[in-house]
Amino acid sequence: MGLTNNMKISITDSNYNKRDIKKIWLLFAVFFLFFIINFTIKTNLGYTQMMWRIFSVFVLILSIFTLVKIGLPGKKQVIISFVFGILMFLAYQGVSFSSVETFLVTFFCSVASFSIFEKYNQQSLKFLRSTNLRSISGSIIIGLLSGLILGVINLFLAQETLVFKFNFSAFLIALSPAIYEEIALRAFVYAFCLYLLNGEINTKSEGFACYWMMIVPHAMIHTPDQFVHYDLVSGLFSIILLSLLFGLPFALLQKKRDISSAMIAHGVVMVIRFLFLGLPY
Repeated sequence: MGLTNNMKISITDSNYNKRDIKKIWLLFAVFFLFFIINFTIKTNLGYTQMMWRIFSVFVLILSIFTLVKIGLPGKKQVIISFVFGILMFLAYQGVSFSSVETFLVTFFCSVASFSIFEKYNQQSLKFLRSTNLRSISGSIIIGLLSGLILGVINLFLAQETLVFKFNFSAFLIALSPAIYEEIALRAFVYAFCLYLLNGEINTKSEGFACYWMMIVPHAMIHTPDQFVHYDLVSGLFSIILLSLLFGLPFALLQKKRDISSAMIAHGVVMVIRFLFLGLPY
């Protein structure tokens, strides 16, 4: 007996979905390869800092590729992305290699994310869930409360002496993790996965793959020095801990609420850390 047209279409769609999800895991495999290669690269930066730089270049290349393929979003989204990028100069308190690097990565990844979300609106992440005052207030409150809870957990895990010292720079420096990390290293990574899936997340395995890419690579780039100075078990434990305690909540905020709430939460976590444990630079 021959297959009906509907059955043929269903089988074809299933095959396409399998091929598309393989692209996501291939993307992770490429990232993992760079993660391993990083341990063979000796620089003054250290293994962790070097991995951050590699991941930044990784997403920058993907964002430019995306823009070449599908074009720019609307003018408003480009301006918003430019503002996000400019804020990196405040975060690094001047013009430096790091501020220029994060400006470029944040700007291009933000623009590319907006382009993908315009093209595939149904599964897109929202920068704001809604533009009405009640919804915006809700996102701010959810972000603040989430950030306070996660910030306290972060201090507990640090196991260092806590000394509160107010410094306005803590709020400026926190702009980098709040904006650069949540947009370039999480929201854009999801957006690119959505692009690879042709805008459709129809199965649990596809959803899991997207969450994995939003969470695990970002957790991994925090850990190379942990692997080097301690051992394999310590490094793996750190990846799992960071993924579950911080990566997953931030990813859920982006997916279930909006990107803004995740940005606020991440920013609050880092402000608390900087005020009690000191500034990173």
